Amino acid sequence: MKKLLSVLLCCLSLSACSSKGGFSIPELPSSSPAIEFENMYLRGVFNWWEADPSYKFTRKGVDNNEAAWSVDVELIADGQPYDFRLSDANWTPSQSCGGKYKGQPVMLGTTVYLACEQGSENLQFTPSSTGMYRFVIRHAGSKEVALKVTQI
Repeated sequence: MKKLLSVLLCCLSLSACSSKGGFSIPELPSSSPAIEFENMYLRGVFNWWEADPSYKFTRKGVDNNEAAWSVDVELIADGQPYDFRLSDANWTPSQSCGGKYKGQPVMLGTTVYLACEQGSENLQFTPSSTGMYRFVIRHAGSKEVALKVTQI
């Protein structure tokens, strides 16, 4: 009986070495889905944090070989900061972009890099004068968006 068991074990180990192995490790999905700029809204105190169609980002062409998305907003300069962030209509964590810390300021004409993940914080922008402001976003990395605010 021991001899038969030894022969079987030997055959099994030899057949395992000669097999081509039909097993492959499946690819895991990306840990963070791509940011869907076409579904992004500017959401903040100025629109009651709603996904209002007039605050939806639209593609404005290509600048420096990168797609740019923008939305124009009228803001009143009363000395108080506007809290805001970017998100899709459902507040999907991987599609919600904000500051890396609470109350991160956004300065006029300066690029700010936003974190697009659960736990990102509200941003703050304080307009220097009442008027129209353009919020422009671009891809800046797998979980980041570059934001620039200019007065128009």
